[in-house]
Amino acid sequence: MREQKKDIVKSIVVLVVICLVTSAALAIVNSFTAPVSAANRAAREEAARRAVIQDAAQFEKLDSGNLPETVVSAYRGLDAGGKTLGYIFTVEGKGFDGTIQVMCAIGPDGNILRCQTLDVSSETKTLGGKTASPDYTDQYAGKNSSLEGVNAISGATITSTAYKNCVLDAFRAYDAVKEAG
Repeated sequence: MREQKKDIVKSIVVLVVICLVTSAALAIVNSFTAPVSAANRAAREEAARRAVIQDAAQFEKLDSGNLPETVVSAYRGLDAGGKTLGYIFTVEGKGFDGTIQVMCAIGPDGNILRCQTLDVSSETKTLGGKTASPDYTDQYAGKNSSLEGVNAISGATITSTAYKNCVLDAFRAYDAVKEAG
C-alpha cells in the first residue's frame, strides 16, 4: 500500500514538472513570436483599410470613446492633401456560432464606399461564410443608413442579420464622428 502511494506521488510530481517545463517553453516561444504576430496583424489591418478606401494616402485613428461598444476601431481616410475621403469602422457582432467582424467604409456623403468581411471563421462555411463573398458584400456599396435593397443570404439569416447590424453600428459610429466634428 505504501509503495502504491509512493508511485502515485512520483507520477504526480513528474506530471507537474512536465507541465511546468512545457509552460515555460510556450512562454519563451510566445515572447519571440508575439511581436511578429502583432506586426502581421497591423499589416493585415492596414491592407484591409487600403482595400476599402483605395485612394487614401493615410489613415488617421479616431477616438472611439463616444462610439457604439461594438466598434473595435475607427479611422478617417485622407488623401495626400488632407481631405477626408471616408471613415472606416471595424465592428464586431454576434453571428450564428460566434463573433463576426466587419469593416465598413462610409464616405463623407453618408453612403457606403465598401464593406469587407474580416472574420466569419466561426460561422458555417457553406452558409454564414458566404457573407465574406463579394456577391454579398458588394450589395452594400452605395447604400445609405436605410440599407434599402440589402438581401440576407437564404439559410444564413442569423449571420446576415448580424452583418447588417454591424453595418448599422458603423452608421451610428459615423453619425457620432460627424457630430463630434
